[in-house]
Amino acid sequence: MPILGLFAIVRSAAHLGRILWRKEAFRGLLWVTLITILIGTWFYHRFEPTITTWVDAYYFTVITLTTIGYGDMGPTLPLTRIFTTFYVFAGLGIIAGLIGIVGEAVVEDAT
Repeated sequence: MPILGLFAIVRSAAHLGRILWRKEAFRGLLWVTLITILIGTWFYHRFEPTITTWVDAYYFTVITLTTIGYGDMGPTLPLTRIFTTFYVFAGLGIIAGLIGIVGEAVVEDAT
């Protein structure tokens, strides 16, 4: 029975993905998200001495952008701390926009 539940979840996610992909605003915000992640990954890899690998830079970027902040690593230099504060504000806007578009699509699909 659990495999049927998993199948239903995947089917619903695929359906939502098709609905979202038709929205120009979603595609645009997806590009903004990807570019923002690339910029953050490059910045942290280049300027934060405690982040030594691209994987760690990517991980820290996503954790920061989504404002999860596990606390296992953080910015140590004034430059990276200042960048991070602006990066968090940008992340809030991007994530809020994505949540809004997804919520709108779910409501439209339900009606």
